[in-house]
Amino acid sequence: MRASVKLALGICAVMLGWSAAANAEYFNRYNAGGWTNAEYDGGGCHYFYSVNNQTGESHVNRYGNCSRIAIGPDGRPMPVMPMAQVVRPMPPLY
Repeated sequence: MRASVKLALGICAVMLGWSAAANAEYFNRYNAGGWTNAEYDGGGCHYFYSVNNQTGESHVNRYGNCSRIAIGPDGRPMPVMPMAQVVRPMPPLY
């Protein structure tokens, strides 16, 4: 009985560790010639970002839902902050 409980707990621990690793974010930045390249995979959003260091030309390829991720100037992902909205009161109805 004890061996089966320990085995079950061990299997659960391995599965939780594997699940956490599968959902982990991935970011890689590297240089190739005059280009700086970045790749990000955050589960639902995956993008490739490239910028030419001499001319400033840049390219972005996005896959998935990247609406909550902004790409910083160096290719790093940044969370999008919602802007404050002005709400004007309705005029009174007479």
